[in-house]
Amino acid sequence: MSSLFLPPGHALPAPFDSDDLRRWRGCARRFWLQRRSERDAAAAPGRADPSAEAAVVHGPALGDALRGAFPGALRIGASGTPAAWRQALGQTREGLARPWRPDAAILGACLASRDGARARIDVLQRGEEGLRLFKVRYATVADESDIDVVAWWTHVAAHSGLRVQSAGLLLVDTDFIYPGYGCYAGLFREVDLGPVLGTRPIGSWLQEMHACACGPQPPAEPGPRCTAQARCDFIQSCQVIAPAAIADPARLEIVGRELAAELRAEGHADLHSVPESRLAESRHRRALRAVQRGTAMIEPEAGALLRGQAWPRHALRMDTIGFAVPVWSGTRPYQVLPFQWSCDVEAAPGQLQSHGFLAGPQGDPRREFALTLLRALGLQGPVFAYNAGFERNRIRELAQVFDDLAPGLMALLPRIVDLFQIARANFYHPAMGGSWSFRSVFNAVAPDLYADAFDCAGESATQAAFARTLQRGLDAGTRHRLGAALAAHGRRQTTALRRLVALFESVG
Repeated sequence: MSSLFLPPGHALPAPFDSDDLRRWRGCARRFWLQRRSERDAAAAPGRADPSAEAAVVHGPALGDALRGAFPGALRIGASGTPAAWRQALGQTREGLARPWRPDAAILGACLASRDGARARIDVLQRGEEGLRLFKVRYATVADESDIDVVAWWTHVAAHSGLRVQSAGLLLVDTDFIYPGYGCYAGLFREVDLGPVLGTRPIGSWLQEMHACACGPQPPAEPGPRCTAQARCDFIQSCQVIAPAAIADPARLEIVGRELAAELRAEGHADLHSVPESRLAESRHRRALRAVQRGTAMIEPEAGALLRGQAWPRHALRMDTIGFAVPVWSGTRPYQVLPFQWSCDVEAAPGQLQSHGFLAGPQGDPRREFALTLLRALGLQGPVFAYNAGFERNRIRELAQVFDDLAPGLMALLPRIVDLFQIARANFYHPAMGGSWSFRSVFNAVAPDLYADAFDCAGESATQAAFARTLQRGLDAGTRHRLGAALAAHGRRQTTALRRLVALFESVG
């Protein structure tokens, strides 16, 4: 086992890991700059690096999931500093040397090979003819970068003197139903990557990475990857990349790509030169008038539809989450689960009350969500929502779960008024840029509210903020700040809904 590890007292170099591989495969310049920025820190392993997967709300039970899937596994500690990395290497060496039960595993095994590569492997299991190696991916499908990482880990393990029987992925099985009590056996399904690992020439890539790291700065080659998913930390220093241009509110694509191509072929550069008679659809003609006049266009029908609505009136928004690792018994991975509703109730013009519900850390919030929603919406009056199919589906799902609440919940459905449908048929503002999404419409109608923006305690998304409130051991102050920010976010959105209704009512 001595070939697995550096000799005692040997100065740890700055070897490459799978994060380096991913950067190098995506952009050699980013890889080169990242290496330069870490030289004085000895390129600490296990660096946190943004990725597409980081945007997924995994849930607060990741550690529980792995422990539940591999009971009794040896868990290697964090390796974020050179000293911690050395300790993790030693723990891995000891774990591999001790007798293993057939179902035993090492989680987070750390290996360093002689050719300048290292790996922190999610799962190592003992097989009949060697070790079984797995990358855990909290997703239902894999991508090309997953194959790169598994091939890298396999290379490091083999060049560290280990015999690898198989290598693959552990993906989330959406048929899994969480029974509770931390029992996550069956959450993952195995995917064997053995047949495709040979397409990754890790040895050659390592040589090229060494040459790149020791050579001059590679040229900038900007492209969609610069801002897609994992935004590059060095994008501002890339002189070739111009500042992002604000979308042209008069661009031809506002009326659709195919029609835009026709108009461009006819000699039009933007909508300013297009005659209204050239457009067949009323929605496109309305957008054209708004762009050419530089102001919002609202059809009188919108005002007539909303002025005819009765009182009391309700403005409703819901927030949902889909954990990769379920935390509430009886739920599945990625199941869409409601955790917050916000509602403004106007009993009569000028008589406003704001109501809301936000789930706590006590358990499955769906029944309380439904009960409080029924109380707030009462038995009569329209319920304004935007793109209301979302709210309708959540209400139907709750009715399917709670038979005793189903009659009241189903009675809400015909009361829901979809402001998206009214806006799409009757409204356009140049700032919408051809989109009728919640963000586009309300940034045009109520830009001062920042109705779709969220920022609190380091979280920039409501789902991530809520997931954090469920973490065990979170201090009360942070939990309170996150909860208050979520509630305020809901109130901004219902205020924006009421403002849209008032704008439409003012016409005609």
